[in-house]
Amino acid sequence: MRLWADEFLVLLVLGCIPLMRNVSSFAAETFQATYSSPDRSRKVLRGSSERIGFADMGALIEDAVDFRRSLHKGPPLGPLIPNPGPIPLAGHFTLVLEQALARLDKHQDGDRSVGQYIAHCTDEFVTFHDGYPKAAIHLLVLPRRVRVAGLGQLTAGDLPMLRRLGAYVSWVLQAAEGQKGDPGLGWVHGVHAVPSLRQLHVHIMTQDLCSPCMKNAKHFSSFRPPFLVALDDIIDTLEQGGDLSGRFNLRTAEEDMKRRSLCCHRCGLDFGRKFAELKRHLLACAAPPRAPWPPPMRWNLSSDPDVIEDSTAASRGNKKRGRDSGGDTEDEVIDIT
Repeated sequence: MRLWADEFLVLLVLGCIPLMRNVSSFAAETFQATYSSPDRSRKVLRGSSERIGFADMGALIEDAVDFRRSLHKGPPLGPLIPNPGPIPLAGHFTLVLEQALARLDKHQDGDRSVGQYIAHCTDEFVTFHDGYPKAAIHLLVLPRRVRVAGLGQLTAGDLPMLRRLGAYVSWVLQAAEGQKGDPGLGWVHGVHAVPSLRQLHVHIMTQDLCSPCMKNAKHFSSFRPPFLVALDDIIDTLEQGGDLSGRFNLRTAEEDMKRRSLCCHRCGLDFGRKFAELKRHLLACAAPPRAPWPPPMRWNLSSDPDVIEDSTAASRGNKKRGRDSGGDTEDEVIDIT
């Protein structure tokens, strides 16, 4: 009986080896699909696992670093001023970004009506001018291949796109810094916890927050943390298998934001809910920023000194500007106030 049991175990192990090889092969093919078809990769990753293994993480990082390097060989960031104004819209204001992407997809077929609103574009991402800027320079970065409404709809299946998005946003920040129109107060980026426009978009803006389009308390508070969420925090949460809704309190984020005191992002002076007084103060405040807002960094965990030097250049620039002036964040492309 003991001999029969031992033989059975040997046969069982031998039978599992081909199965394990098949699983390994399937995993490799699945991960490869991440880069050949972003839309399909999202579905495949969600269908297999919401957690990303260490080997897969290394591939994601390497892919994002290579993508960042490739941006330097492509077309440069276009002029950031003057702002061309709002994108023409047909229908409800919440659909303007989805419409803009649809028109961009038709651009090569003759629809050039969206071109003047674009500061930079690749096959994967596009940078629009915010039609109602809340700062001297205010840009919106959107993924083109992945249609996802906003922060609350992201999953671990979106990590390949998010890491490349982080690499792209950090490149835009570095390219925009010091351009004509930059008031020299530093830059900020982030995703709204509860966006008012459909289609995931990242705000990139200077930290003056004194635009004529900055009209009310909601505009100001929506571009301050915790309502404005940095890309690195989103990536970290998904990589750790966390819940975005719980981490960023998405169910109550908007109401919490509306109740939050209005504090100057430079000197910290608290104005309660008196927006008019805050706006007058911002026009005159000369205090430096209380803390610099770094560009996305989680896309790059490389030990390559050239990559690290390239990816941290914008961060060093923000810190230098932070010692000289001040700033923080903002709202969305379409403003119905």
